[in-house]
Amino acid sequence: MSILIQNARIITQNKNRECIEGDILIEENKISKVGKNIPKKGVEVVISGVGKIIFPGLVNTHTHVAMGLLRGYGEGLPLHRWLNEKIWPAEKKMNNEDIYWGAQFGILEMIRSGTTAFGEMYMFGIKHMSDAVIETGIRGVLAKGVYDLPQSRSVESEIKELKHKIEQIKELNNSRVQMAVAAHSPYACSEELLVAAKEVANEEDLLFHIHVSETREEVFGLLDKVGMRPVEYLEKLGLADSRSLFAHMGWVTKKEIAICGKHKVNTANCPVSNLKLATGAISPVAELDEAGANVTLGTDGAASNNSLNMLETTKSALLMQTHKYWDPQRWSEEKAWDAATINGAKTFKLNSGSIEEGKLADLVIIDAKAANVLPLHKNLRSIIYSINPANITDVVIDGKFVMQNRKIISVDEEKVLEKAAEVAHKLIGRE
Repeated sequence: MSILIQNARIITQNKNRECIEGDILIEENKISKVGKNIPKKGVEVVISGVGKIIFPGLVNTHTHVAMGLLRGYGEGLPLHRWLNEKIWPAEKKMNNEDIYWGAQFGILEMIRSGTTAFGEMYMFGIKHMSDAVIETGIRGVLAKGVYDLPQSRSVESEIKELKHKIEQIKELNNSRVQMAVAAHSPYACSEELLVAAKEVANEEDLLFHIHVSETREEVFGLLDKVGMRPVEYLEKLGLADSRSLFAHMGWVTKKEIAICGKHKVNTANCPVSNLKLATGAISPVAELDEAGANVTLGTDGAASNNSLNMLETTKSALLMQTHKYWDPQRWSEEKAWDAATINGAKTFKLNSGSIEEGKLADLVIIDAKAANVLPLHKNLRSIIYSINPANITDVVIDGKFVMQNRKIISVDEEKVLEKAAEVAHKLIGRE
């Protein structure tokens, strides 16, 4: 299929970070031309971009999508009480139907808020999550999580199950579904399991995804146990490299920042979730960026964030860095857009994250003729402070519309919402 969008304002995210007025030609699943006055002869679908702004699809690098079923459950608790008293007991009662509908439910929210690719970490249900990814049209990097503490689960059984899930996803042979490896955290995984999981990731050339330094409690717990802080410990075990993704990174020292820069570690900042769960630290994103780490953004799950809205997350991350450093340009709008787009694409080895010839056609169209967007002054990137999901009219993923004229067209949205509400209520009432 070929699509031509004419006369739009385009945030390209190319190497020069150009914002231009012009056209975008999509052929099959890639962007074939970006420029002015692209001929429309032979193009199957021609769309006017007048009054529209187009930017690359957002990449949510850290979430737990099916946890949307638990949105609003366990409110008002700090992280470790929230996990132990509410979330983990509820998740033990989840079945495959819950995962499937919870994933579809969460993906629709992500599409409506401009996300075209996401990184998932979940302990189970990966195959059913992949079904939801394929049906909705989004891109998913699905990390099967492992853990063995304090439940004394077998390292051997965890690795065996992990390898089984990797083979299941390989058999799908779908370009929009990738597999990754996840170890829950240094406090939920033994040293043996952490090393074994990373070995599997290295053997399969997969991303290794882990929660790191989210709370002060986990940091000091690990210090008491092994005499090292989390990033230092992970470096010692050989887990800090450019194929690792460290999520949260709130309670980190300058030494740990330097380690992440040295090894080009990918980091996922989840500002809204961290604020809501009272983790007590603002991740030093600007310093991680300056040190050479690859800084990305994530929403975390909708049970801890109450939203999978990457527009909100990007704005929040930017504001928190401005607040932390008393400097609105220490980590700029340009850097925030990078973290939300091209940096996430780099983490997942996706040929996307910018609007350039040869890149995957993953992009978002917003109606700029709105009270919360106008007037459009010179710095088009400043819309990051003002836009919200209601401004998004269209989302293209892999060269296909998954949302058009504000209507989800890849799946029956009404049915998904009904089923998600149904299984959510059954889940909470299940003994």
